[in-house]
Amino acid sequence: MSDPSKHRAPTPRASRSLVRRLVPAVIAVALVAGGVTAAGVVDPFAEDPPAQRTVGMSISGAMTAALLEDAPQPVVAGQELRLTKARKAELRRQEEQRKARLKAERIAAKRAAQPFSFQIASFNVLGSNHTGPGGARRSFPAAGTRTPQGVGVLRSHGTDVIGLQEAKPDQLGTIMRMTGFAGYPGPGAADPDNTVLWDPSRFELVSGSTFPIVFMNRTRPQTVVRLRDRPTQREFYVVNMHPSAGHDARNTSTRVAGWRRGVAEVNALRESGLPVFVTGDMNDRAAFFCAFLPPTGFVAAVGGSTSGGCRPPGRMPVDWIVGSPDVSFSGYVIDESTVNRRISDHFYISATATVAPAGD
Repeated sequence: MSDPSKHRAPTPRASRSLVRRLVPAVIAVALVAGGVTAAGVVDPFAEDPPAQRTVGMSISGAMTAALLEDAPQPVVAGQELRLTKARKAELRRQEEQRKARLKAERIAAKRAAQPFSFQIASFNVLGSNHTGPGGARRSFPAAGTRTPQGVGVLRSHGTDVIGLQEAKPDQLGTIMRMTGFAGYPGPGAADPDNTVLWDPSRFELVSGSTFPIVFMNRTRPQTVVRLRDRPTQREFYVVNMHPSAGHDARNTSTRVAGWRRGVAEVNALRESGLPVFVTGDMNDRAAFFCAFLPPTGFVAAVGGSTSGGCRPPGRMPVDWIVGSPDVSFSGYVIDESTVNRRISDHFYISATATVAPAGD
């Protein structure tokens, strides 16, 4: 049998050369258009093994870049989609924050426009040291008997905030336990005598501090608390003081100096724009009224006036409740039962305090 290959017409060398040039170029263009690089396209007509020889493309770099730019890019598109979703989520979050802020501002403005009232009191409890051995009031019952009776008086007045004087740790502990009141500086302080107590269901402590004055023969801290009214979120200060007693030259001098320091402190507090109350055993009557109220512009729960001069009220104990011009008082009471029942050697004084709307 004859060999068929002997009868095949030979492929012209020129035709084979042309095919070898065109086929790789066509494949390369198709691959580039489809997003595939042509660096690894094998020359089907190469005499060398495929691993050793690849087709070099004559397409320019500019043409390749153009083809790639027009080709689909699913990964990049997916990233852009994810970025778009993240951006939309961020914009939604910012809008929600803006709405929440505006709502909070509206609520705060509404609360600030509301007056609020509470019961405020001042009481020198007669320290347990005074009725103990060696004390100046040994004829009074011991603090263990007197303190629960004093709590009964506090409750009878519906007191919300009270400035105490001479309150020793044992007395403070009993009062706070029986009332559930919070206090500053409280029974754990080095000198708790001038502690301020408040009902924590109505008020919360924002800050507490003290300033010094000379009481009798030594320097003692006077209390300042900043409280927040829970229902309205409005804030105010309470300053509680106990200057020197006695009318000799030295004690009178330190007492007046204590009042002056108090004037400076409350005027500084007023720069905050917040209402300020002052409670305390001031150990004087008309002299305190005329020394403290005119330079502060404060008003006294007991009455009196500083308009056009100093005109104290008709009846004044040495215990005081006064407040800044943006507060008013009503229902002032001097409860003498605390002296009559020998609970203390001081009256329990109480009043309803009303804070005007902010800005009034």
